[in-house]
Amino acid sequence: MKNLNTKELNTHLKNQIRINYKLNQNSWFGIGGTASTFFQPNTKQDLKFFLNNTKSKKIFCIGSGSNILFKDQGFDGVIIKLGKGFLKIEENNFSIKAGAAALKSKVSDFAQKIGLSNFEFLSAIPGTVGGGVFMNAGCFGSEFANIVDEVIVMDFHGEEHKIKDRDILFSYRKSGIPKNFIIIEVIFKKTQMQTPELIREKINLFKEQKKTNQPGNIRTGGSTFKNPLEHNVKAWELIRKYNCDKLIFGNAKFSSHHCNFIDNSNLASSEDIEKLIKKTQEIILKKSGIKLELEIDII
Repeated sequence: MKNLNTKELNTHLKNQIRINYKLNQNSWFGIGGTASTFFQPNTKQDLKFFLNNTKSKKIFCIGSGSNILFKDQGFDGVIIKLGKGFLKIEENNFSIKAGAAALKSKVSDFAQKIGLSNFEFLSAIPGTVGGGVFMNAGCFGSEFANIVDEVIVMDFHGEEHKIKDRDILFSYRKSGIPKNFIIIEVIFKKTQMQTPELIREKINLFKEQKKTNQPGNIRTGGSTFKNPLEHNVKAWELIRKYNCDKLIFGNAKFSSHHCNFIDNSNLASSEDIEKLIKKTQEIILKKSGIKLELEIDII
């Protein structure tokens, strides 16, 4: 099929495409330049049509933007954010099936209402289900690797594939799903029934613990660095131990409430945030021999 130009694509896709789109609207950090093309498909058919016809070879799919730092110079390619047709959550043979754009908290609430356990921890993690699978998000001793049975993905040629949990190759804050696959649907494992009241108690406990331990009401991308588990130490402990929590570059600084979270309430430049990240990594590597890996994506 012959590739179509952007105007022709938009005619077919009912104005789901934006040109020179400001990415700060889709980042929890609240900053970022423009994307050459921003596409928000409403259906699988729209996504397939776009991928079959776009001329761009540089494509990146985002969720809610909760763990992404967009650079101020922008993204010279296509940013895809799944739209309303990917929000559906439904019961699926004593478990749950959810569109990749569904929020984790919404899946947790749905499970609570129908009395399905093991989804409580999702109430304390921001962002979408698709993003959660890609990075194997987790907290309070649980992670996506524990609850995912199968994912449906679409490659950049518009072809769908099913990937079973054993082939996802989950590891700490990581999955083996290639970045040229777009997760469109997640099927979760069968789980035990429990009373909605008991599930709600657990959800409320997690939310209270999160409120106590993590900063609220600030612009942030969540945890900046992965915990270096092989060294039996938390990232925040290293940041504080070596006084990196006191580092400031322009308006970029760490949260005083939890120093593995960057506080971007004063809208620092992406360059200053990157300087803060790089300097922190350099100091900790030099003084401890530990290389901190990023949990956020820089695009």
